[in-house]
Amino acid sequence: MRRRVAARSQLLRVVDRAAFLYFAERKVEIAILEVGLGGRLDATNIVEPMLSVITDIALDHQEYLGETIAEIAREKAESCARAARW
Repeated sequence: MRRRVAARSQLLRVVDRAAFLYFAERKVEIAILEVGLGGRLDATNIVEPMLSVITDIALDHQEYLGETIAEIAREKAESCARAARW
């Protein structure tokens, strides 16, 4: 199971990098990105966001983001905090 998750994570990182390269080559000024897990370790955190939005918070991806709603919310809020620091 963990190997499959790790392989999927690597695939998502490759896809993200390919998209960022495509955006750079096309001189895209604004793009709407959906994050993967949405936590502070998400590959899309290298982007300097103009706006970050958190939709619903549920008990999905508990093995990565936390076991409670509060822990998951804290992890996801880190992405928005990064936006505020840019």
